[in-house]
Amino acid sequence: MSKNKRSYKKLGSPPSQNSKKIKLSPSNHAPTCDDSTCTGCDVSEIEIVFTTEDGQGEIELSPVKLLHLALEESSKESSQEHGGGVAKRLFDMALEGFDKLLKKEEKEFESKEETVKDKEKEEETRPKVATKQTRCQYATCCVAFGIYLPFVEYIRKGVEIFKQITAEDVCYYDAWIGLGRARISLAKIEREMTQQSDLSEEEEKESSITEQNSYNLATDALDKGLSILRSKDKDKYMTESILVAKDLKEYALSINHSKFNDYTQKILSQAINYLQTCYELDSKKLDQNNFAQGIWGSCLYYLAKLKTNQDSNDYIREFKLLLNSAIEKLLKAYNDSLEKDRFTEILGQAYILKTTIESDEEQIIEAYDKGLECLKEAYKLFPDNENLRDQLVTLDVFDSNSGNEDLEEGEEDEEEEE
Repeated sequence: MSKNKRSYKKLGSPPSQNSKKIKLSPSNHAPTCDDSTCTGCDVSEIEIVFTTEDGQGEIELSPVKLLHLALEESSKESSQEHGGGVAKRLFDMALEGFDKLLKKEEKEFESKEETVKDKEKEEETRPKVATKQTRCQYATCCVAFGIYLPFVEYIRKGVEIFKQITAEDVCYYDAWIGLGRARISLAKIEREMTQQSDLSEEEEKESSITEQNSYNLATDALDKGLSILRSKDKDKYMTESILVAKDLKEYALSINHSKFNDYTQKILSQAINYLQTCYELDSKKLDQNNFAQGIWGSCLYYLAKLKTNQDSNDYIREFKLLLNSAIEKLLKAYNDSLEKDRFTEILGQAYILKTTIESDEEQIIEAYDKGLECLKEAYKLFPDNENLRDQLVTLDVFDSNSGNEDLEEGEEDEEEEE
């Protein structure tokens, strides 16, 4: 590994994507690299420096801010950068920062405690409670890092820290919610690991039971935390409930086997219940939240999709209601900037699925045209979506050797014909 360092300088007021300055040393190349356009390809240590507004002095960011930056960087890095770029280094810095902060807080508490009466009892209970907020943030960082890598041991570490905090303070809702979300992430990654393993039927059955028990523990923790939070802060309760619903949706989508359909439906229904509760609390606010509408519509679509093979009249009626409601909510989410490509794709899939239940030919054609339009737009927004590309090839939007350019040309031809 090269000893060359890449220096990333970010303005300190405040650090953000817009204020980031990146300087790469010309020597940051592998010895065999002769590409004149390459800006740095060597595997080397990354040094990140945050500076003042004028760039003359260095500043030290809090571990919480470093965690936020790590999450921001990880959301936009390429597959080649994953695990070895700026995001990884920011996670490392955040974890190091939390370690230092925890030690500092514990020392400060110990010095204050010398004046406290009944010192022996206080030593037993108060030091851990004194640092519970920082430990809760540290646990969140561990879980986020474990999801990013992915590395299951970091998520387990976060789970254990959250459990310790809830044992010390049963009313600390952040820890309960953190524990629930961490358990969901743990179940999701452990399932992915199981799917990659060659297990016997008995081992797979035991793994499934363990996973579903973990899920039940997760929802118990979430219900406790959200219940406490609802009585204290309605707005924060709604925000956390939406994020929990998103986690549950992503977990449900990771279960890609028909024999677990009932379990997957249970998870999606739970996500919908959290959003429905928010709607009952403040319908206007939730209606205006495009991201929440997108998550809700996505859950409804996937739930409807799971019911496509059930033939009874009751199921068909429920399927239609779910699908129409999904489309209604996904249309509201159409302008969401956070996941526009994903929500647009799901809206398109919902319209395509709708063609299978319509009896009127005009309605079938209308649903198909709308679906195709959404899918093409989603592909434009994210042309690296290979699954969507394959679907568009199947639908004869362009052939397997063409690219996004042909998609645009086809649309221009349609406009000229009109």
